[in-house]
Amino acid sequence: MRAFAIFPASREARVISAAEPPAPPAEAVRLKMLEVGVCGTDREIAAGDYGTPPAGEDHLVLGHESLAEVADVGAGVQGLAVGDLVVPSVRRPCPHRWCTACQNGQQDFCYSGDFTERGIKQRHGYMAERVVERAEFLTAVPSGLRDVAVLIEPLTIAEKALTQIWGVQQRLPWACAIDPTARPSQGCNALVLGAGPVGLLGAMALAESGFRTHVYSREPLGGPRSKLVESFGGRYLSAEDFQVDDLPGEAGG
Repeated sequence: MRAFAIFPASREARVISAAEPPAPPAEAVRLKMLEVGVCGTDREIAAGDYGTPPAGEDHLVLGHESLAEVADVGAGVQGLAVGDLVVPSVRRPCPHRWCTACQNGQQDFCYSGDFTERGIKQRHGYMAERVVERAEFLTAVPSGLRDVAVLIEPLTIAEKALTQIWGVQQRLPWACAIDPTARPSQGCNALVLGAGPVGLLGAMALAESGFRTHVYSREPLGGPRSKLVESFGGRYLSAEDFQVDDLPGEAGG
């Protein structure tokens, strides 16, 4: 099968011929990859800034933002069937029993730094025709989201931040409450700096959670990104119209 790989020693990036993955073990599934996103992380790996192949190999298959279709299901897998759409996660837990984060399935907060990541650090990624993955690292996706599901992995950046924001807010006596009738000083304001893909996904997640959401970026007001922000109820602030020092007065605390 074909895959796309980086060779760190020579700074080469090319399509390679890779071995077909075997039939999945009991706890895993074999995936037909449908879409793989390319982001700044992939560009930096291709430039040699970082990226580590699996032990004993000279190349790293790229791809961490992905969407796949289940092609074959291991005997012990429940809740997934051939034809289901899934989004794989990226980071795998470290082996240390003292790492509370990884031991509790929160490997994005790994204490040791000895985690591995598909397509980034010591594990091949998803930019191949077929991949075998453990079912525990897959999230099923409704078929109605087929056209946008490849964006789920970058969306998790914003969702993880929201989880932590609420964890902090709930410990504070002045925690804001989502109340559209409250005065601005009593509600929840959000400011996103930059209207790139992750910034826009984050702004959508904030708006959906009830925040009065502002997005500050360089594109002039009236451009496609500002129209997208306005379409989901956010307010777009252009750097052509506002300086950074103006933002507290425009977006609130």
